[in-house]
Amino acid sequence: MNKPKICLLFAGGTIGMVRNAQSGVLQPAANAAEIIRNFPELQKYIQLDFKMVVNIDSSNMTPTHWTTLANTIHKFYDHYDGFVVAQGTDTMAYTCSALSFALQNLSKPVVFTGSLIPLNDIGSDGRNNLIYACLTAALDIAEVCIAFANKIIRGSRAKKYHESFVDVFHSPNFPYLGELGRPTALYEWRKKRRKRALKFSPNFDTQISLLKLFPGFDPEIMETVFDRKAHGIIIEGFGPGNVPTQETSIINKIEKATSLGIPVIIANQMEKGSTNLHAYEAGFKAAKAGAISSKDMTTEAAVAKLMWALKKTKNLQEIKKIIEKNIAGELTEQ
Repeated sequence: MNKPKICLLFAGGTIGMVRNAQSGVLQPAANAAEIIRNFPELQKYIQLDFKMVVNIDSSNMTPTHWTTLANTIHKFYDHYDGFVVAQGTDTMAYTCSALSFALQNLSKPVVFTGSLIPLNDIGSDGRNNLIYACLTAALDIAEVCIAFANKIIRGSRAKKYHESFVDVFHSPNFPYLGELGRPTALYEWRKKRRKRALKFSPNFDTQISLLKLFPGFDPEIMETVFDRKAHGIIIEGFGPGNVPTQETSIINKIEKATSLGIPVIIANQMEKGSTNLHAYEAGFKAAKAGAISSKDMTTEAAVAKLMWALKKTKNLQEIKKIIEKNIAGELTEQ
């Protein structure tokens, strides 16, 4: 029986970092390939190939890197049974969401993983995470996901919620796709392997702004966004998407954005739950001014989706349709 062929794409992060001898801070290793290849036991189960894409701290990850990763997967798509991407955890949820839109209709998995502790450090979580991610890439699953701390999470639903505990990611508004262990459990709501025509659309418009509301937020900040010719705006509102409507009202700024053809997406600051612009007057006024609800998307997914949508069209009504439609499992349609 032929072993599954898995391609491991390295994109940096703690999993491939070493400590600087002088300062003690973590920095990308000079030769991350040698670190990652030190997994002889995997060859018993899979045929593993390695490709270096980039070796950076994920704080430096940009949409250009998302496109590079998507292009690499597309280039070698027919050569492998699955893909693993090793990346830093800080921006992994953004990258996973972005690739969920760039690589739609997958017939095989794209599995992200990483670590909080470098592979060469005592007690590293990277070894188990990388092994489980490679094994996950050979399972009956066909979507962008994260394999981390024995969980399989839909990529477009993932959120980093802890910095010092190895159980780094969770999925606040969607159940896990599976759990890794003895035995491994895969749940029925995952997307399964079957022949599908890949929909490849790897480009993103980075000219957007993300604003987080706080008590006393100055509405004139949005004028700076307009001056910089933003193509889209995401606002993290209060509760289910409420915005100020009195002394510090932003309603007229939402109206201005709408008149300029700039989509305004209202997300929320909650750990769990959905944006609902019809629950309170403060949200309803935003919707009436032209704001679009992010529903139960994470902010990370909303950012990636808006960037992706803006590469498709600048038409406000078309953007609204795209944002409100479930495309990559990122939201619950109601």
